[in-house]
This record gives sequence, C-alpha cells and structure tokens, in this order.
Amino acid sequence: MTQALQPLYDPREAAAVAKYYHEHLTSWEQWSLPLHYGDALTEAQHRQRQQDLLQMTQGCPLQYVMGRADFYGRRFQVTPDVLIPRPETEELVLMAIRELSGREEPKVWDVGTGSGCIAVTIAAELPRAQVFATDISEKALTIAKENAARHHVTVTFAQHDMRDNSALPFPDQRFDLIISNPPYIPESDRREMHRNVVEHEPGIALFVPDEDPLWCYRALAALAFKTLKPNGVLMVETYHQYHDKLMQQWKENGLLDIKTHNDIHSRPRFVTGRV
Repeated sequence: MTQALQPLYDPREAAAVAKYYHEHLTSWEQWSLPLHYGDALTEAQHRQRQQDLLQMTQGCPLQYVMGRADFYGRRFQVTPDVLIPRPETEELVLMAIRELSGREEPKVWDVGTGSGCIAVTIAAELPRAQVFATDISEKALTIAKENAARHHVTVTFAQHDMRDNSALPFPDQRFDLIISNPPYIPESDRREMHRNVVEHEPGIALFVPDEDPLWCYRALAALAFKTLKPNGVLMVETYHQYHDKLMQQWKENGLLDIKTHNDIHSRPRFVTGRV
C-alpha cells in the first residue's frame, strides 16, 4: 500500500498514511499492533482495502475515505461537503478556551462551522458555555449536527450567509466571542496546492477571489459590531500574507486591541480584536 501511494506522497508520508489506514481498517489500536504481526486480513477487509486504495490513488484524502478525522482528541465525521479539520485550527480552539475560561456562562458563535469541529469542541471543553454555529451550506450543517450528537453536546445551529448582517440567525443573542476559520486562500494559489485538497475538499470553504481576499473578515467585523458584548472578542484563522492588511482593515473598521498570533510553526496565523 505504501508503494502504491508514493506517486501522491513522499515515502515517509505514504508510510504514515498506510499505517493510519491499516489501524482504521482492522480496528487495531496503535499500541496493540505488535500483538497482531502476522495476522492476516479477512476476505472482506481485503476487498475493502482494494476499494479504498483505488480512491486514495486517485487523490481522495484518507479522512474522506475513512469518513472521519481526529480533532482536539475527538473523532469527527467528515465528508467532501466539509473541510478536513487541521491541527492548526486546534490552536485557535485552545485560544478560545483560554479566553472564555474565566467567564461564567459565555456565549460563542462559530461562523462557517463546517464539520462543527470548533463549536463542538468548545461545547465539550466548556460545558457551561452556550454555543451557536452557522454555515451557508445546508449539507455542512447536517454533518455538524451529527458530530454534535456524536459527542453529546448542545450546539444551536442555523443556516446563514456571513455577509448578511441584516437578517441575523440569532437576533436576540449577544456573544462573548465570535470565532471563525473562514475561506482565505487566494484563487491564484489553487494551482500550487496538493490535488488531494483542490480536487476533493469544498472550494467554497477554501478559496477567495484575488481581487477581494479579505471579504470574509470584513463581514465578520460587521457581525462583531452587531452581536458582540462590550469587550467581546472576534477571533479568526487567517492567511499569513494577509495579517498586516487585515489588522489595518479591522483598525479602520473600529475594532480595538487587535493582535496577531503565531502558530506552533512560528507563522502568523490568527488575529484577534475587541469591540
């Protein structure tokens, strides 16, 4: 399997993908693998592996083949209708938890929730929080609701286009935090990205036009002024090339205490501001 995947991945990554898939196929935990050396796959597992390998060699991401992805220590259902959760977004969630941990019953709005990984994780980690989540995609909301049910948390979902701040999905709510990992990759970068991403993950959740790459952040700022409590926080994941322009945009919009934050690779990835 490793060899079959090497046209798509370098040898080390292909081996890691093959190992992770094998754990999924056999349901053998990583710690128990030495106990199963020499164990043969069943006929049904062989058939399943052949079907799945065909998808993977055609570029389908492993997470979509398995129908799941791990995020913040939990397992989330994923389909091509939602982005695959990334480790960097776990850092955004950690920032949110730290921000909210001192508040009694904080209210949080996850804009562009996708799989629901941000909203569900915050609801699970902060049981006293009231968590709301929106997405423009009805199919994404279906997956997010299933993930909330899977992890036994309460999240209030609604379909909403973030550009619409006249018909708010939760008109009677005021939030302590608005959090979002919106589309931010410029269309011109599409040709440089791995085919696994470009050909399989939803473009609506990834790409923005080159002529207006910050439209999501402008829309989020407008929502923040309408729905955040005093001293409420707008917290976003961003593209490293945009940080200076985004911070200037938010400053011009009237946001306060605007800060940029690096990820674990020391790259600027997150921006926060207050109303």
